[in-house]
Amino acid sequence: MELKFFSECPADLAEKAEQFGLENFTEEEERTPDNIARERERFFSQPEAWLLVFEKDEIIGQIFLHRRRIRHNEKDIVLGGIGKVCTRRDRRKQGVATMMLKEAMERLKEWGCDAAFLCADIEKIGSLYGRVGFVPLNKPYAYHGRSGRLYEENNGLIAPLNSLSVFKEVLNSKKKLFLGAGNW
Repeated sequence: MELKFFSECPADLAEKAEQFGLENFTEEEERTPDNIARERERFFSQPEAWLLVFEKDEIIGQIFLHRRRIRHNEKDIVLGGIGKVCTRRDRRKQGVATMMLKEAMERLKEWGCDAAFLCADIEKIGSLYGRVGFVPLNKPYAYHGRSGRLYEENNGLIAPLNSLSVFKEVLNSKKKLFLGAGNW
């Protein structure tokens, strides 16, 4: 098993990663045209980097890394984003995702991110993210979709990186976290 970091993903590998995500991120019956359109509307940000785990020449895990400046409570924040976390179905519950998440958190720290954010089914897989410091945001967050439409969701998790004070402020603030364009 080998973890590789790409700041630029070659086109052929990016295509393989996208296909890997389609096959492993959601169940086949969930891949309806409506669900695919929903995903494209909400999750359209181009990653700054890719973490891919290979076994031989096959991808068995992936994470897309994002970074953006946002404004929260009159302060500029550098928010790191983790998206498209996925492990091949036959390799789940073997530590692949945890290994990728630990590496992802280190990369986001190196990039100077104050805190990290992701969205997930908290009841189903929140404990996975808890292993690397994520806690539920416990309030709505908002973002604009590709169309410009404003979306609000409640499945956010946040973790401290380079600023415990920013993490605590976002977590404890009554103000909604606004991600900007795209939910990664």
